[in-house]
Amino acid sequence: MAHPGTRYRKDHVSTPRPWGYEYAAFKESHFGEDYQTGYLTGWEADGMIGRAVKRRHLVAVDVLGTLWITPSRRPQRRIVLTPVRVLASLTGRQYKDLALIEAAGSRARIRRTEDGAVSIEAGMMSIPPAAAWILRRRGWTSEIPHTGRVAVSAAGRMAMVHRWHRSEDLNRRLLTGLYLDAALSVPQAPGLAEIPPED
Repeated sequence: MAHPGTRYRKDHVSTPRPWGYEYAAFKESHFGEDYQTGYLTGWEADGMIGRAVKRRHLVAVDVLGTLWITPSRRPQRRIVLTPVRVLASLTGRQYKDLALIEAAGSRARIRRTEDGAVSIEAGMMSIPPAAAWILRRRGWTSEIPHTGRVAVSAAGRMAMVHRWHRSEDLNRRLLTGLYLDAALSVPQAPGLAEIPPED
C-alpha cells in the first residue's frame, strides 16, 4: 500500500521521503505474488526505467502513457507505472519551459530564494517560481536529491511527445511508440546504477 503519509491533492500527489515531501510523477503498482502500490518521484521512476533497460526487461507502454515493466527472469511479476498527471494536460507554455530545461542539459538547476521560492535556471534562461512549481508538482521534472540538478522526467518527456503528436496531427497508432522512445531516452544520472534493483 502507499505510504500512509502520502498527500493527495486535486492536481498532484506528494510522497514522503526521509528529507521531506517530494512531488510524485508516477503511481507504482507491483503485480505478482502480492499486490503493492506506492508513488515515485520523477528521479526514482527514471532510475527504475533505466535499470529495466539495462537488465533487458520488457518495457511496454499504452496510449495513456502507462508503462509496463516485465522482468526478464520473473515474467509472472510486473511493475506498472501510471503517470500521476494526465499527459494531455501539458500546455504550450509548459512545453516551452520543458524544452528550455532539456536544451540546458546538465546546466539546468533548481534555485531557491531565502523566502522559499523555487525557480529553475535553464542555461541563460530562467523559469519563474510559479511556472516551475507547476512543472515540479506534476512530476514533469526529475530532481536529483541534494544536488540542485533538474532534468525533464520520463513523464515530462511523454507529455511533450503527446503535445507534439497532437500539433502534427499524426496517426494515433504512433503514440505508443513515441511514448516509449521518450521514456527510454531519459539520460541516467551518475549513481543510479548503484541503487539496489526493485525486482
